[in-house]
Formats: sequence, C-alpha cells, structure tokens
Amino acid sequence: MKKLFAFLILFATIIYSFTSCRKEDDFVTDSNAHLRFSKDTLVFDTVFASVGSITLVLQVYNDYSNPVRISSLRLAKGNSSYYRLNVDGMPGRSFTDVEIAAHDSMFIFCEVTIDPNNIATPFVVTDSIVFTTNGNQQDVDLVSWGQNAHFHKPGAGNNAFLICNETWIDDLPHVIYGIALVDSACSLTIEKGTNIYFHPGSTLIVMTAGTLRVNGEKDSVVTFTGDRLDADYREIPGQWGAIQLSNLAPSNLSGGNEHRGGSKNNVINYAVIKNANFGLVVDTVFDFFDHTPTLTLTNTIIENMSGFCLWGRGARIRSGNCVFANAAQYTAALSYGGIYDFRQCTFANFWNYSDRTEATLLINNHYTDIHNVEQIRSIDTAYFGNCIVYGNLADGKEIALDSSTNSSGQFNFFFKNSLLQVGGAFATSNPLHFDSCVVNQNPKFKNADMNNFKLDTLSNAKDKGSPSVLTPYQYLQFDLTGNTDRTLYGLPDCGAYERPE
Repeated sequence: MKKLFAFLILFATIIYSFTSCRKEDDFVTDSNAHLRFSKDTLVFDTVFASVGSITLVLQVYNDYSNPVRISSLRLAKGNSSYYRLNVDGMPGRSFTDVEIAAHDSMFIFCEVTIDPNNIATPFVVTDSIVFTTNGNQQDVDLVSWGQNAHFHKPGAGNNAFLICNETWIDDLPHVIYGIALVDSACSLTIEKGTNIYFHPGSTLIVMTAGTLRVNGEKDSVVTFTGDRLDADYREIPGQWGAIQLSNLAPSNLSGGNEHRGGSKNNVINYAVIKNANFGLVVDTVFDFFDHTPTLTLTNTIIENMSGFCLWGRGARIRSGNCVFANAAQYTAALSYGGIYDFRQCTFANFWNYSDRTEATLLINNHYTDIHNVEQIRSIDTAYFGNCIVYGNLADGKEIALDSSTNSSGQFNFFFKNSLLQVGGAFATSNPLHFDSCVVNQNPKFKNADMNNFKLDTLSNAKDKGSPSVLTPYQYLQFDLTGNTDRTLYGLPDCGAYERPE
C-alpha cells in the first residue's frame, strides 16, 4: 500500500509538472505580438459644471490562438494620475500578469475625477494606459478637459471648422484641440482679455478670403499659448503649431481654386503669442491690384518659438509697436517677396535652448520650386522705421539679405533711424537702403534673458528715432505699454518701448 501511495504521489507530481510546463508553453511568447484595442484614445467628453466624474470602457483583444499574458498594465503617471482603472473587477493604477484567453478579450473600466474649478489643473488632462507584453510596449491615450472652458475639438479627420463669423469673448478660456479652421469668407473675432490655449500639435488656420480680428486693449490683451499651465511650461517653446493666415482652399470649393487668393483684412492688436513652433505664418495674396494689408499687426508680442516668430510668405504686412523675440531660427522671415512696413518694432533674438545659426531678420525675394527652378517673387517694399534688430550671434550678423542674382526680381528694403546689428563686413552706407541708423551698438535691454526688451537708462537706442516715422499712424505716439508718449521728450527712441524720462 505504501508503495502504491508513493507511486501515485510521484505520478501526480509528474502530471502536474508536465501540465504546468505545458501551460507556460501555451502562452504567446513572440516579442512582436500586439494586442488590439477598441479605441486608441479615450476622450472624456464631460461638461464640467461641478466636480466631474465619468467612466469609459476600453476593450482589449487577443487575436491569437494561444493565451496572452500582459506582464505589466499601468497608468503612465502612476499614483499622481487623475485617472483610475478597474481590470477584471480589481481597482488600481498598476497590474501585473494579466491574462487574456485565446481569441478572447477583456474590459478595462477607466474613471477620471477632476475639479474644473481648480485653476491649478491643466485645461487638458492627459495620461495613457501602458501595456507591456513579451517586452513589447503599447499604449492607449487618455484625454479629458480639466477646467471650465470653450473646447474646439476635431470633427471628421483632425479638423474643427469654427462657426462662420463667430465671436469669442472673455467669459471662459478657449481651448483648441487639433486644427481649428476659419472657413472661406468667414471671420473669427476675438475680443479683449480672451485667453486661447492650444493642445500640442494644434493650429489655428484662417482660410482663403477668411478674416481674423483680435481686438485686445492695452490693459486687456488677448493671449495665445499652450495648454500646459504649470510653471515649468510657461516659457517653453514648441508647445503648439501656429496661427496661419493662409491661402488654403475653402471647404466648399473643389480642385483648382486653392491658389486664387488668401486670407485678407486680418487685424491683430494688443496680443501675446508665445511658445509655439511658428507664431504667425502669413501666406501669399495673389490679387496684385488690392494693396490692402493681409495683416495689420500692432501692439503685439510674439516670442519663444521653435521656428520663426513671424513668417511672411509673399504677404502684405503692416506692423507697429511690436516685439518679435527669441526663436530657434528667424524672429522674422520675410520670404518669397511681398510688401512690408514695420515701425517702432523690436526684433531681438537671445535664443538659449540650442545653438542658433540663422539671423534675427531675413529678407528674401526668391525660392526654388519642386522642379528645382528658381522662382522670383519681388520684395516691392520692406520698410523699417525706428526699429531695433539685435541678437546674440557670435559674428553679429543679425540681418540676412537673400536677393536673387536674377535682375528681374526687385529687392527694395530700407532702414530709417534704426539700431542694427549687422557684423563687421555689412555695408550700411548706401543711402538707397539706410538712413541715419545706429550700427553695432548694444540697445541695452533691461533683461533679454527674461524676455524684457524695454530699454535701460543708458540705451544706445535713446532719441535715435525720427518723428517722421510716427506721422502716418496716430497710435504710434504711444509705445507698446500704451502709457509712454514718444513725443513728450525730444526724439523718439528706437524699438517698441520708449524709455521714460
């Protein structure tokens, strides 16, 4: 009997060991194995009138003929996440060795709780569920709205067409998620004090014959920036796309019309545009008989861009009392020709996030097309009156003049009573292009590293401007602050700010 019992124990042990090993062998072990998900993003589309809470369901599929073991299933932000999970009836934020049978699926319940009245909460709260299977990592994004705001989200594709002739006021912030489009022959008006926040990758595009009007005031500016509000992101460039005043075809036209015009009659006054890839991209207008500016840009600061602050592409831009500051490339690129008029503007580049090789200001009258053929686009006028162009390039060459060798292209630029940093070999003696300019002298900004481009007491820009530059436009009597009168004490200073006496 004892021998029989011992034999049975031994037999059971062998059978258990065999089946256990067989069970492990049954699991999918391929490092390229992928799970399939019911959605790649869970969007918690809740109207937050009070403390908001909602639960969404994610289904995870195993399409293989063998079971799959998920070695790690977790929220990327761990215990600091606003989100919570429930996996097979177990709540938590992190799970291990979760199994899905062959050709089967499981449900994950995801919940978020946010107080929308907490101003420290980001406007868009994101996280992700991270799955690790056989060393292969996949994730599903989680997105929810963190505060009371007007949210402009994508419809079909990645685009969100705004209501035609819409007006935004300063009742709640506006958050753009994806690409927001002002359609052809429509307008978007943004009133004073309104704050617009962009999720990463988001862009505002004004299409052909559309118009953007930004009606800020000196004590109530309109702000365009990223939706990350925590302190670490307040001065970080590249957080969103751009504002593009474009020549893209309108939605109600079909082929062949995409290059017959452009956005028109755009006006931006008292705005701050910061922390994007490109601040303003202003495209070509092809109606050469209409000399109305594509954009009138006044009393505005555009700063901290991973590309350009202002990119004029064959456009017509009239600008005064503006600061274009700190970009990885040009603070202003006036390319592919155009008509430009800048008065009392500061172009300053003290970019310190990476090495910078491009000048602060570019003026260009040609480009190479897709057939490698040079196309000439004349600079009819590029006028700079009482401006500052200055930066921290080692060679001091902060103005790049890129004119075609083809004599058919006009290249008409003129700097009057401006402080310019041009380097040692740059000639500024030609009266056709320069008049009464201060060359290679430090304007002595108060604190360029902190984006403060007001003038220090001993600034070399003091009283170097000309009153004639102010004459056509009454608003230029006062500087960007709106409080300092340029005409009270002698001559005006160069740049957007007048140094108080």
